[in-house]
Amino acid sequence: MIDIGKRQPETRPVVDTHDVDEAREAIGRIFCPHFLLAEGTWKSDFHAVHDVVEEPGHSINVVSYGSAVEIDPGELSRFFLLQLPVRGSAVVRCGDKETHVAEGRTATLLSPTLSTRMRWAEGCEKLIVLLERDLVESHFETLAHVRCARIEFEPAIDLTGGVGQGIFQHSMLMSGAAKNLGHFPEAYRIMLRDGLVNLLLSGLRHNGSGLLQRSNQGAGPVPVQRAEDYIRTNAERSITAADIAEAAGVPLRTLQDSYRKAKGQTLMEAVQDARLELLRQSLLRPSADISVADAVFASGLGHLGRAAIAYRERYGETPSQTLRRSRGWS
Repeated sequence: MIDIGKRQPETRPVVDTHDVDEAREAIGRIFCPHFLLAEGTWKSDFHAVHDVVEEPGHSINVVSYGSAVEIDPGELSRFFLLQLPVRGSAVVRCGDKETHVAEGRTATLLSPTLSTRMRWAEGCEKLIVLLERDLVESHFETLAHVRCARIEFEPAIDLTGGVGQGIFQHSMLMSGAAKNLGHFPEAYRIMLRDGLVNLLLSGLRHNGSGLLQRSNQGAGPVPVQRAEDYIRTNAERSITAADIAEAAGVPLRTLQDSYRKAKGQTLMEAVQDARLELLRQSLLRPSADISVADAVFASGLGHLGRAAIAYRERYGETPSQTLRRSRGWS
């Protein structure tokens, strides 16, 4: 089972039980009330394990049941569920679509307004990203500059294609950040969350896809400059692409395309560059007791190793070398 760590919120305990009724009740508190039935001759192998780490607007979950189970939550109502099989298989019915899910081949994205029913095969295990409905709908509105009352995705995700592989790899990054919750600043974790929402909305088919296409019109140089100014002023904070678009005064999708054409990089790449520059300045003018790790996290960069690699690629030396040179150490 994927380990996402033992640091769990007190209000969302880890589930670890061989009792079906206990699992139904406990997992229902984490997700939503649902029917749960252990199947077949292997009922004695039922072992529900659910690890969860909650974050603003989303949670990272790893779930397995041991034996084959039937799960019927009906409509999820308040959240979307991205379910990525990391072992075994399942059959998922969402709305009028049935998807055969399998490790490395197919995943599902369940929409809150579509009725869902699932059968997990014996040994199935999933990495599940719960995304609050309000978060996704708000992000869509920022992208399209128009509100969609209910967003409903095509549930099947092809994990062998480029978009599916990107979704899986991005979700694994989020799982890694959850596993080491205390080692990643909030700015990094929010960037990962919003990056996933953007990837789902822009890369997968849903009933609002046409509205996103119509919003794809160019912005002039003024919004692009506003975006750049906002990024440089707020890079160390937990800013999102939606925050940048609001400051620029144009739909996010429009800003993303215009910024890429004008600057040759995405908004989040620009944020990363601004944070690297903040890191550079803090190392060139260090306080007496600052460490490289302190400087990395204070500048909004979330992963020490990746920050060091990006820093070296940009400045031709490691953060430690810059700090030693600034202090006059050999």
